[in-house]
Amino acid sequence: MGLATQRVFQFISSLIIPLVLGIFTVVITFHQQKMAREQRLEDLNESRHQRLEDFRESRERRQVEEQTANRSNEFQRQLATDRYRDELLVDYIKDMATLLEKSNGSLIADKVTATVARAKTLTVFRQLDAQRNIQIVRFLYEAEQLTEIHKNSSLDLSTAKLRDIDFRDAAINEKQLGQLSLIGIFLSNATFMGIEMEHNNFANTQ
Repeated sequence: MGLATQRVFQFISSLIIPLVLGIFTVVITFHQQKMAREQRLEDLNESRHQRLEDFRESRERRQVEEQTANRSNEFQRQLATDRYRDELLVDYIKDMATLLEKSNGSLIADKVTATVARAKTLTVFRQLDAQRNIQIVRFLYEAEQLTEIHKNSSLDLSTAKLRDIDFRDAAINEKQLGQLSLIGIFLSNATFMGIEMEHNNFANTQ
C-alpha cells in the first residue's frame, strides 16, 4: 500500500511540472494578448488624436490663409478704388481748368459752360469720398467759382450731397474761410471747428 501510494505521488509529481508550465504558458499568452490589445487601442487612440490634431491645424492654417487672402484682396480693392478716385479727381480738375481757360476764368460766363460745370461737379461728388470732395470745393473756391464777389454769382451746386466734409481743409491755413457760397446743398456731419468764417452763404442748406 505504501509502495502504491508512493508511485501515485510520483506520477502526480511528474504531471505537476508540465501542468504548471502549461498554465504559466496560457497565462503569459493571455497577458501578452491583453497587452497587445491595449497597445493597439493606445495606438488607435494616438492615431485618432493625431488625425484630429492634424485636422485642427490644417483647418486653422486654411483659416489664416483665407483671412490673409481676404485682407490682401481688400487691400488691392482699396488701392484700385483709390487709384480710380484719384484719376477722377485729376481728370475733373483738368476739365475745369480747360473750361476756365476757355471762359475767361468764369464757369458761369454763359449758360452752357455753367451747365456743364455743374453737371460734372455733381457727378464727381457722387463718385468721390469726403477727402477728395473737399479738394474739389477748395479748387473751386480758390478759383473764385464759389464766391460772390463784385456781384458775380457762384457756381450753382444746389442739391449736391456732401457728407463728412471737413471745411478746415478748404480754409486758408485751416483757420479762415470767407465769402464761400454753397447754396441749397445737403451737408451731413460737416466740420467747421476752429474756422473763422465771414460773409459765407449757406442759404437753404440742409
